[in-house]
Amino acid sequence: MLKSLREKDRKNLSELIPLEMPFTLLVEPTNLCTLACKFCPTSDVDLLKKFNRQQGMMDYELFKKIIDDIKTFNSKLKKLYLYKDGEPLLNPKLIDMIQYAKDMDVAEDIRLTTNGTLLTPEMNRKLVQAGLNLIQISINAVSDEGYNKICNRKVSYKKLVENITDLYNNRGCCQMHIKFLDCNRSVEEREKFVKDFQKISTSINIETLHGWSASDAKDFTLNIEPDTTPDGVAFIPKEVCPFPFFSLAINFNGTVSICCVDWSHGTVVGDLRKQSLREIWEGKALYDFRVMHLKKQRHYNRACKDCCYITTASDCIDDDAVVILERLAKKYGK
Repeated sequence: MLKSLREKDRKNLSELIPLEMPFTLLVEPTNLCTLACKFCPTSDVDLLKKFNRQQGMMDYELFKKIIDDIKTFNSKLKKLYLYKDGEPLLNPKLIDMIQYAKDMDVAEDIRLTTNGTLLTPEMNRKLVQAGLNLIQISINAVSDEGYNKICNRKVSYKKLVENITDLYNNRGCCQMHIKFLDCNRSVEEREKFVKDFQKISTSINIETLHGWSASDAKDFTLNIEPDTTPDGVAFIPKEVCPFPFFSLAINFNGTVSICCVDWSHGTVVGDLRKQSLREIWEGKALYDFRVMHLKKQRHYNRACKDCCYITTASDCIDDDAVVILERLAKKYGK
């Protein structure tokens, strides 16, 4: 049975804003990748150059500083995601990162998303032992030829399945969610995905393309023009993005973006090499960014103005924008 990872019983975000700390945090071990998928901006070298987006690995000391910053808040994160634009298993310190976050007890739930190409029996054991709560594996094709076509890389599909099977058999308490991106897949491909992975996962799903920020730069949906969220729920039109009010995404170099789809680094509101996480969460740059959205002026921001991802968000705070704006001004004395 297909299953979404999205929470069904979400709290009413409008009633909770302003939050004392983020509910969720994405930390990017690297924005380099082993694949070059046609639907991902990370694969487009010319596009990245046009936007002057740097590439690299997160330094382990910077990661520890981020975790220590989280510890200064009075509560834990609901979820800590160790991924953003790249393939996290490329970072040689990833296992140490997971272990440090786990030891510091900064999150109720630590999750990782990988394309699975670097999984091996040895890596599988290390990931489980480090204390991951959930690993999400993105499957982009169900054959060697499919990977070459969609991801522009040679991948042994047989070996990929074998390594995922090994992980499942030795997963311990770690949950395994496996998803398949539906970019005009055939019925046969969809059925093969379910057949191959249903018995070696704790949950699976077939997701529609979601698009990215700065959507005017390139058609990331491959001319499919989806009208549902990745989970198949009809888009809910929004003018105010809810992500700046409960989540942040930390890029490999320590700069802080608003959300996981900011591949162009166009929503940066701070730099953890120079500031603390609390300073950024309560700071003027993020306050001004939130106000821009609450005043329904996101079109002023290049990354936000044509963002597809806003329509996929579960929360909608448009109707409460004026009230929330008043609360924020009172909270931060602006």
